[in-house]
Amino acid sequence: MMKLLPLIFLLLFVVGISGTPVAGEQKASVMITGYQVSPEALMYNDIGTVTVTVKNMEAVQSVRILEASLLEREIKVLSDPYVSIGSLGPGESLNLSFTIKAGYTDGIYYPRLLLEAENAENIRYQIPVKIDSTPLTIGVKEIPEEIVKGERTEIKLAVGNPRPNTVTGVKIVAADENMIPSEVFMGTLSSDETKVASFNFTPQTRGVHTLTFSLEFKNGDNPHSAALSIPLNVTESKKSAELILTGIELESTLRMSVYKITGDINNAGLEEARSVVMKVGEGAGIEAVDPYKAYFVGLLSPDDFSSFELDVKVDETVTKVPLLIEYKDDEGNLFSTTEYISIERHQTTSSKELPVSMIALLVVIALLIIGVVAYSWKRR
Repeated sequence: MMKLLPLIFLLLFVVGISGTPVAGEQKASVMITGYQVSPEALMYNDIGTVTVTVKNMEAVQSVRILEASLLEREIKVLSDPYVSIGSLGPGESLNLSFTIKAGYTDGIYYPRLLLEAENAENIRYQIPVKIDSTPLTIGVKEIPEEIVKGERTEIKLAVGNPRPNTVTGVKIVAADENMIPSEVFMGTLSSDETKVASFNFTPQTRGVHTLTFSLEFKNGDNPHSAALSIPLNVTESKKSAELILTGIELESTLRMSVYKITGDINNAGLEEARSVVMKVGEGAGIEAVDPYKAYFVGLLSPDDFSSFELDVKVDETVTKVPLLIEYKDDEGNLFSTTEYISIERHQTTSSKELPVSMIALLVVIALLIIGVVAYSWKRR
């Protein structure tokens, strides 16, 4: 009997080792070692991502990750939960990404990550997500006090980023066709950074012009835009060339319904007019004909003038002929203006009354005949 006692104690010791684990046994260690929200601050209705890093802290033991999900009432989670993710080896890490959509109200929200691993404590981890719908700003940095018709004007616009995060793809698009360039790309704009874009505007008419610009940028992969309208009062230049017509004469020719227009063009302005061209304007029943469909005057300095000649064919219903004057300034900007010449028709030689020129010619001939007769009588 005494010999059996040591065997009984040995059997009880083995059963104690191989039986159910005792309370307080340490479970496998899994931790969240990092997270990233992109973009850093979402605007209303933006789509973003939340990425968390899960790490197996064990030195020799693998851990099986069973499930992971992200929960939040104010932020919509678009991704489904992860199921049966797999095993993480000792010291290995795994990135889990969730797609989210920002809500209406700005603020900081804390969606909860729930992670379940085999033989490990379940993890509940809060991740701060910021919603800030502050837009980029766009405004006028520099613009001349006087905007003159036909003259190039530089307009500088400033774009600022008051947001807490960097935005990308920043550009300004101009809607006016007289704006050069039509688009300025500014690229990346960091938080609290400002950049300046320059445009050249050349108005072709006087009066009020409204310039419209569109500011476009991306917050993450989300496109956004803002608009800017600038009202401008365009005036006539006080120093520009001023072309006027004087001494206009309209003479009928031997060709049917063809008139010759002659006169002088004068520069009464304070600047040179370059590449001055005179043309017959377009209109119903009006046609420029050879030999002078157009007349090239060239350069007209201030107080200078030049003669011109044009030929035009008109219908009987036409009472005015438009004369088109085109010229350029020193910067190559093209200007044009139109003057109208009245047509006064006279009765033709087929009428019962003779033209004045014919009567004068007959009078001269009669006087010559009388002079010859009187001279011959005197010699007799």
